[in-house]
Amino acid sequence: MTTGLVATNLEQELLGELRRHGTVVWLDQASAYTPYVDGLTARAHEGNFPFPVVGFRGSFLELILELEPYGSGLDNAPLLVHMPGYTEESIRKTPVLELYEPGVRFRKALDTLVRESAAGKVAPEALEKYLAGHLTTLEAADEWLTSQLDTSREGLARTLESLGVKAVLDHAVDAVGPGDTFLAERVATPDAREVLQAFLGRQTGLDAAWLAFFAEGVSGGAADPDRRALNSLLSAWVGWLLSVEYVHDLVRPPHVPQLQPLQQLSPPLVKTCIGLVEHLREKHAETYVALADEVELHLYEELPAIRAEDLGKVDTFRREEQRVLEGAVAALTAGDWARVKAWAEARSEDRSFWLKRDPARRRAWALVREGAEFGTALAACPRPLDGVRTLDAAVERYAATAAPVDRAHRRFEQRQVTLLDSQVPHFGDLKGCVHALRRVYRAWADQLAADFAGVCRASGFLPEESLQQRQIFDQVVLPAAADERVAYLLLDGFRYEMATELLEDLKAPGTSVDLKPRLAELPTVTSVGMNALAPVVQGGRLQVAGIFGGFKAGEFTVRSPDDRARAIGLRTAGKQALLLKLSEVCDAEPDQLKKRIASARVVVVHATELDDAGEANVGPATFEHTLRQLRSAWAQLQKAGVKSFVFTADHGFLLLDETTRQVPFGTKRDPCPRYVLDDLPRAEPGMVNVSLSSLGYDGLSGHLLFREDTAVFATGNAGATFVHGGNSLQERVIPVLTVRRERAQVASQVRYEVEARREKDVMGARQLKVRVRTAAGQLGFASRGEVALGVRAVGNAEVRAVLRDLTGPGALQDGTLRVPADADWSQLFFSLEGPATGLVRIEVYHPENRENVIPVAMEDWFEVDHRRGAPVGPPTPVQGGDLELSWADGLADEGARRVFLHIDKHGAITEVEAVGFLGSQRAFRRFSLEFDGYLKKVPFKVRVEPAADGKRYVKEGEK
Repeated sequence: MTTGLVATNLEQELLGELRRHGTVVWLDQASAYTPYVDGLTARAHEGNFPFPVVGFRGSFLELILELEPYGSGLDNAPLLVHMPGYTEESIRKTPVLELYEPGVRFRKALDTLVRESAAGKVAPEALEKYLAGHLTTLEAADEWLTSQLDTSREGLARTLESLGVKAVLDHAVDAVGPGDTFLAERVATPDAREVLQAFLGRQTGLDAAWLAFFAEGVSGGAADPDRRALNSLLSAWVGWLLSVEYVHDLVRPPHVPQLQPLQQLSPPLVKTCIGLVEHLREKHAETYVALADEVELHLYEELPAIRAEDLGKVDTFRREEQRVLEGAVAALTAGDWARVKAWAEARSEDRSFWLKRDPARRRAWALVREGAEFGTALAACPRPLDGVRTLDAAVERYAATAAPVDRAHRRFEQRQVTLLDSQVPHFGDLKGCVHALRRVYRAWADQLAADFAGVCRASGFLPEESLQQRQIFDQVVLPAAADERVAYLLLDGFRYEMATELLEDLKAPGTSVDLKPRLAELPTVTSVGMNALAPVVQGGRLQVAGIFGGFKAGEFTVRSPDDRARAIGLRTAGKQALLLKLSEVCDAEPDQLKKRIASARVVVVHATELDDAGEANVGPATFEHTLRQLRSAWAQLQKAGVKSFVFTADHGFLLLDETTRQVPFGTKRDPCPRYVLDDLPRAEPGMVNVSLSSLGYDGLSGHLLFREDTAVFATGNAGATFVHGGNSLQERVIPVLTVRRERAQVASQVRYEVEARREKDVMGARQLKVRVRTAAGQLGFASRGEVALGVRAVGNAEVRAVLRDLTGPGALQDGTLRVPADADWSQLFFSLEGPATGLVRIEVYHPENRENVIPVAMEDWFEVDHRRGAPVGPPTPVQGGDLELSWADGLADEGARRVFLHIDKHGAITEVEAVGFLGSQRAFRRFSLEFDGYLKKVPFKVRVEPAADGKRYVKEGEK
């Protein structure tokens, strides 16, 4: 029995199959392995092979008798059954079928086995020549391979074989640079280069034709001719490796003739080449960039001819990723969502070498990916209300099928605000993609609005009580408050689809969560919807005060947050309910919040952030922040002892953009943006009317006139991001999200610490290294595993941090950085935007209040970019005294602090004066060396200029 390398490899493969799968049936159609199996059977009988071997040798009776000691095979004990001459079909006509079906099939063509065994050891030309005419038996193949190896393992060849091809690649990276290296010393003669070339040919298939092709125009970059020749050989080898990966990732043949033979390379050699390229990218990233760009120059006829459709999932060359991005942008504009999704998924940051190195291109791909998701959602739900006839069916259908489209639309608008800036490649084309998607969405939303108007016209505008907004308090809040304390969150502009996103974050063990849709009262404005959430319904009807100025509830009118709290409190506890703003809940100390709510039956939380942002033209930019606040408020109230929650809204909204049509109606003072109140039931084309009486209103007569699409009436008021007041499902469908925990949440006992380091700005984006550590003395096994982080300007609510990109551990999700605890550093790219440029300090903190996280306040000052429409508001309250320190407290050195305070007050300081503050010339020299570091911590620029007595430091104004 042969014991050469080929037979040894076969035996190892068989042992692996037997250990993994038990019974193995070997289908040897060509009967090429019968002598080998006979020898293996003898070894098994002698105890030199660990598992039994039985071979079919013409008699099924003898085979069955031999198999009898090994049972039926159903116990799946290791057993090798050799069936020469049989295939998958013919084996089914034999008694071995009962072993074959529960067992595992094994096949191995002899030429495949020899090719795998010789890969990297014999030149590909010699191997293919042998296989073409001389391959007869396994024993002969072993003799041939042994003879080939015996003639090559001398001197340098033996050294290269012992190193292995991966180590040789590492040495090749060193050798292409200057200086003495291992390969430069060992491969210094033509004979040595021939040995190296032969080794590279055996290992990876490198051939003379490729060397000749790659040698054109290559100088080798060294004065010594032998070193030049070595560099040329190594450069050609790297070009070969990269080209093999490129060719085998293509979905069509390459254009350049010299690349076409690479398609015929054997699978083992292809696998080796691709593995070496991956090793090169991982271990020698900077060198890979230079080498890949150099190889691109040799493929100048190939790469310009490629199309995005030709490329696979791996971008070997920079040009490939560029071409696919161009194709993805074009496909996104054309509405080819499936193709865009496939390209984008293959080019996530962890898969694409080039994207890891380019934040701007990562942002472009992120936007393309989000656009494809949005487009896919639109295509999957072309006409949600098709066939719907009743209000309850329309609401149910919207919640199930159309709300996900609106959610995808909102997320896309949020992401494009964050991701799309002039630094992003294809900025203009991507703006065109945004516009194209908006046009598609506008047509979809117009059709949805028209279909819903038809349903309302046929079955009425006021739904049954279980879907009415006015019944939420009596049907949902009041029953819950009868047994325990309830937090009743009244959220201005909280659209139904937003609640579907919040719902996912609130699910937890021991928590029951339920989301149901209802229809907001008409018109869908705050003064109607918000007041209808209080207990104001009487006999199913509402008594209107003024022109939608509130609703009458007994002896008083409910028209303000205090009125709503009063009405709610009188129905539940006989006194006014506790009223809190959303920001109050988020910023409160847990113990203080617990005391405030101790005697409350219903805690009313009032939030206007969404509506305020939409009307101030910054809606999508702040939606994520408000959703984060809701998660934080929920966690805070749970810690304070609240178990039951009801989240609901006054109305939804429609996002506005350049595709929104403005329609004139009378004078600009007559209509509101989405409705008209008229004395008469006017029949206008493209509009639908409803009487106030049929809506269950008393105290006000007339009719409401609504658009049947998403157009707005021309009112002369511009600058809003969204609009509401109309009858579209986006405006009318509101959430009733109820959450209940079986027991109040206990604050986490694990403490975390945030660490952050400032890095250099990259393409207009600020950069931080961030990580979260379990605080000293904590039990690491009790860690949550992932901690949410945010960035905020200290003491300045007008400045908003926009998290743009992340590399390293963690992910950006819904505007929040989520990083694993005790992991390596994450690289965060962000911008700071406000109504004016300036400087601020920032804090990296835990925005959700679920964990005990110690934030970190950066001493450095960060530049704020001006953004039109940025929110203007009062400074954000901060807890503790540390964040109230002035900029000077960030300068630890007393002398340096005095110098910069003097500059700030007087506008300049001379070197003599600075030495006086610092105490000595030596201290001044140290100050000069550290000056740039100090400058980052002060809120103004300083110019250094020469003067008669040394340097002079001059304040240039605010940064």
